[in-house]
Formats: sequence, C-alpha cells, structure tokens
Amino acid sequence: MKNQKVSLAQKNSRQIASPQTLMFLILILGVLVFFTLFTPNHSYLKIENLNNILTDSVIPAVFAFGMGIIIAGGGFDLSLGHIASMAASIIAYLMSGGVLFDPISAVFVGLVVAAAVGLGNGLLVSRLGISSFIVTLGMQFLIIGVRQIITGGQSVYISNEPFKALADNQLGISNLVLILVGIGALIYLLMEKSTFGRKVQFTGANIEASKFMGIHIKNFTMYTFILGAVLAGFGGALFAARAGAVQINSVDSKLLDAITIAVFASVIFGRFRTGGIMLVAILISMIGTGMSMMGIKTEWIEVVKGFILLSSIFLARMMNSKTALINLRVFLKSKGVLENGREETV
Repeated sequence: MKNQKVSLAQKNSRQIASPQTLMFLILILGVLVFFTLFTPNHSYLKIENLNNILTDSVIPAVFAFGMGIIIAGGGFDLSLGHIASMAASIIAYLMSGGVLFDPISAVFVGLVVAAAVGLGNGLLVSRLGISSFIVTLGMQFLIIGVRQIITGGQSVYISNEPFKALADNQLGISNLVLILVGIGALIYLLMEKSTFGRKVQFTGANIEASKFMGIHIKNFTMYTFILGAVLAGFGGALFAARAGAVQINSVDSKLLDAITIAVFASVIFGRFRTGGIMLVAILISMIGTGMSMMGIKTEWIEVVKGFILLSSIFLARMMNSKTALINLRVFLKSKGVLENGREETV
C-alpha cells in the first residue's frame, strides 16, 4: 500500500510542471502584459499582430530544431545560417524565370545539398575528431565563397506562384504556422519518443558512458549534423516562399536566433524539448515585435537577443556544474564510498 502511494505521488509529480517551466510561462505572461501596456494604442494584442508573432517565430524555430539536435548530441554548428541561405538560393534559382523545376523537385535538390554539407561537417567532426566549432566555422566561409561564385552576388526572384502561396494565410492563420506544427510533431516523435532520440541525448550528456553502453558515438554525431543541416535547408525553403526572392546572405542572420532559442530552451527545460523550443521561439518573436512596435531600433533588439543568449550560457554553466556534483555523489554512493552523507571505508 505504501509503495502504491509512493508510485502515485511520483506519477502526479511528473504531471506537474517543473519550477523552470512555470517560471518560463510567467515570463511569457509578463512580456505579454508589458508590451500590451506600453505599445502604441495597446495594439499588441490585436489578432493580426499575434498572427505575425507566430509567423515570425516559424523559421527561427525550424533552425533551432536543427541546432538543438546538434547540441543534444554534444556538438555545435556555426554554419547552419549559411547552409539555409545556400539552400534558399538554390531553391529560388531552380524556380526562377527560365528554369523548369517544380516546387517539390526544387526543395528536394536544396535539401540534398544541405544534407551533403551536413554530412561533410559530421564526418570531419566524428571521424577526424576536430572541434565542431572549428569545422563549422571553416565550412561557413567555404559556403560564402561558393555561393558568391555561383550567384555573382545577385538576388534571385521566384516566379512559381504555388510555391510562394505556402506563406499565405488560411482560416486566419499562416500556412507556415501549420507547417511548423507538423515539423514539430515529427521532431517530437524522433527526439523524444524514439530510441534514436534517446541515444542522441545520452551521447551528448555523457559520451564515456555512451561508449560503455555500446552506442556508436561517431555515427550518431554524424547523424545530428545531417539532420541539423536538413532542417536549416528546410527553414531556408520556408524563407524563400515567404520572401519571394532570395539574396545570398538572406538567412545568415537567423543563426543568432537559432542559437539563442536552442540554448535558452535547453537551460529552461533541462534537455531537448520540442515544445520548449517552439515556446522560446515565440517568446523571442514576442520581444522583437514588441520592441519594434515601441520604435526601438533594430540594433537594440539584437543586443537584447545577445543578452538572453549570454544569460542562457551562464545559467547552463551553473546548472551543469550542479548536475555534475549530484552525479558524482550518486556514483560515490553506488560504490559505498558515501553512505547517508558520511564517508565510509571501502
């Protein structure tokens, strides 16, 4: 009976949101109230504006899914924004005047190129053991040079109207938001409900223990970079559909948003959470939109994003240090070195 009560209590505790989640929801509510009070004519809560906030959060959220998967596997990718720009340029070119690619074929080609770049990053990191920072930093400069040669720095305009219709509104909400929900569902099943996702997250959390468990570290590291690049390429495709034209560096700036969202979400929710990434993406969009409506210059919006990112990294450092101490204590207890908080002889 006692065990049943304990089990029931544990079950109920899992259903209650964590303190971090509750604090995050309070933060969203606070941001909503603040901008509602201080934006001109209190127009922040208008349906059109809320729809814009959701729509603006879609592409950064897709990028953040990719960055979050790579971070969950213990890596990092500085080239995702450039991969997205390259994929967007390729997709736009294949559907520009005089080129006879349909939207599905054009997007497929763009994603294949993005996956190839991700594969290159993954092989260099996993097989050669080079730091992911160094590899992806070099890759981003390589991408910049290649796309400059191919496009000559010219903008590419999309002439395919059905493709651009992807960003239209249906039933009062953008198609992009519906697409994000669909992508989020797939990422949720992959990263939170499958063996693959559990292995990726366990690899990023403890690489040495993963080796002892028989997880093929090199392969899973490579897979994360491929998935991250494909998601970045898909984000580039969505950008091309919404903008209708692409410059070679159109999507580069989304990298900061992706890093901020992925890191902030991992700190708040403790691990890769699909819903958490989507909520943080909405929060960042809320802040950017609200500041713009208040007439604050773009550079100050970037300063705020940078502050959020640095704060997230600092909190992650503090929380990881605490987690490491807890794990050490559990390990020592399992070996009989600690018993009820006291040191014992082995």
